[in-house]
Amino acid sequence: MTDDISASREFFDKMAASWDSRFKAGEEKLAALNILCPAPKGGRALDIACGTGVLFPMLLSAGVSELWGVDVSPKMLDEAKRKFPDPRVSLFCGDFLGFGETGFDCAFIYRAYPHFHDKAAFAKKLHSVLKDGGRFIIAHNESRQSINERHKKTASHVSDILSDAKTEAKIFEGLFDIDITADTDYLYVISGRKI
Repeated sequence: MTDDISASREFFDKMAASWDSRFKAGEEKLAALNILCPAPKGGRALDIACGTGVLFPMLLSAGVSELWGVDVSPKMLDEAKRKFPDPRVSLFCGDFLGFGETGFDCAFIYRAYPHFHDKAAFAKKLHSVLKDGGRFIIAHNESRQSINERHKKTASHVSDILSDAKTEAKIFEGLFDIDITADTDYLYVISGRKI
């Protein structure tokens, strides 16, 4: 395990027990996320850096046949497992770059993208796990400024500073058709389909 992964694992393990009470997703923003990147009924969905499973209710209620959650923190995944004993849910503890499943219809990276330091490797791996035409969405339920300020104060050792969405989206060029970007006081989004 690399030093970056070890530091992230330690950081998020410490926060797992209080995560859900400290960070609220906001139902209206999750509904918007589901509109922008709907999980297909009967499809396969991937939640990268899933934490305690904040997106799981939305994805399961959409009727996915299979939902994978990936996270480096075993304690976060323990919380997700406790909350969601649904047989459609499978969990992988480790670095996303080492995840072996493929053939997903959609992939979500919710409130986690700054924690992936090698963005080019992340984009290539994301491309490899999705079906042709599969969609990914990077989303935050707050502004880039808020994210960057918080990470500078409390998580600079496990996160990078976000660039504006259009600049950040260039990392995915050639692998995805990026058709949605938003960088507002309300949210931050990059989304596209595998080409």
